[in-house]
Amino acid sequence: MDEGGIPDVSHVGVGRSCQSGPMSNGSAGQGREDPPDGTVRGERFTRLDWYARELTDAVFVDCVFVDCDLTEVTTRGATFDRCEFRGVQLNASTHERSRFTGCLFAHTSFFTAAFRGCKMTGSEFVDVTLRPITVEGGDWSYVQLRGADLRGLVLADVNLQEADLSEANLHKASLTRSNLGRADLRSANITEADLTGADLVGVDLAGLSWRGTKVDAFQAQLIAESLGAVVN
Repeated sequence: MDEGGIPDVSHVGVGRSCQSGPMSNGSAGQGREDPPDGTVRGERFTRLDWYARELTDAVFVDCVFVDCDLTEVTTRGATFDRCEFRGVQLNASTHERSRFTGCLFAHTSFFTAAFRGCKMTGSEFVDVTLRPITVEGGDWSYVQLRGADLRGLVLADVNLQEADLSEANLHKASLTRSNLGRADLRSANITEADLTGADLVGVDLAGLSWRGTKVDAFQAQLIAESLGAVVN
């Protein structure tokens, strides 16, 4: 059991899935079907329609979702471990205490999706729609968000330790009290962002433009020192 109360699935046995046997180039569960029970391993789902379905305590390991409609899906305590989402619609979906660890999201839309207390550790986002989304706490450490459009998002109280935010657009985003320790912010746009109370330990502060960025007194001292100033 990890700190968020979500089970470690690395040693869980195989449960009933939509299709038996190893992953193939075909499609499992094509069309509108009920989500499977138990643990699903190594399955490929193509053009699946799970519109507005609820996934409570569901477990998917090494699964691939291609061109699926998961609009308005609700997950509660669900686990997606090392899964791939390609061309998936997750618009208006809601995720509570769910786990997406080591996942790949490519050409996927999260328009108006909400993540509450979720664990996203090590997941990679490539050419995705993340505006607007709601993020309430959770562990987003080691995520790959290089070049992502995060303008205006509220990412307060989020663990973003060692996240790759290089070249990301964080204009007017709020990162108050978030853990950005050793995060990669190279060439990121943080103009007019709010970083008040955020942990900036190990961040290359000298390489950023701080125009209009909100910081607290301690952060201001760190920034000044990173630029070569001597603060008395």
